[in-house]
Amino acid sequence: MTVQWSSRGIRDAQDERHFWAALTCPRCGKLTSIEMSMQKEVNTGDSTIDPVSDVTVLRAIPNGDDADVTVAHLPNDVQGFYQDAFRVLQAGVPDAAAVQLRKTLEAAAAHKGIRERQLVTSIKRLVDDGHVTLDFKDVMTHIRQIGNSGAHYTDVLLTAPEVERSLRFTTQVLRNLFEVPGELNELRLEAEAAENARMNPSPDPPSPEEQTTLVV
Repeated sequence: MTVQWSSRGIRDAQDERHFWAALTCPRCGKLTSIEMSMQKEVNTGDSTIDPVSDVTVLRAIPNGDDADVTVAHLPNDVQGFYQDAFRVLQAGVPDAAAVQLRKTLEAAAAHKGIRERQLVTSIKRLVDDGHVTLDFKDVMTHIRQIGNSGAHYTDVLLTAPEVERSLRFTTQVLRNLFEVPGELNELRLEAEAAENARMNPSPDPPSPEEQTTLVV
């Protein structure tokens, strides 16, 4: 990461100082803003933060949790492959990201009890067993084919926009396989808890008149 700008002279409405820096990634060209605290401030003669200053990162914007690709209720291994795909795509390696997306789909199928030797067969079973609708068959086929292209030598390299589309497709598949069922299960548990509380109300605390005082 390359520091493009920094300041140790930003003050808020309460006159508290804040220390910020803007950094860019040499691969993807995107910018990240970092707020930090300083344990040992080095006076540079202006408002910039000296590179040798002892700092602690308080927060980063963006924080790495992109809402567009965040999926809840994912199993750990599925989450790992999926996040790796996002990271290497952000780092400018679309071929590697495509392979990780393929692995994501394989792991997702395994968590639904489908462990076929060929992913094309697993995709068919995901549809046939009712885990996703027929509309998702072509979506998952596209993810598989892009993953194959990333894994094998060809004269044509995958482009970032191609793999970004595959990432969006994978996000929708994962939301259907895990997030929606997970949210529905939470809704069911909340309803059961509410019904249990209604059927078994907690006893009211005793009134002051009902309380007795022990006099020693």
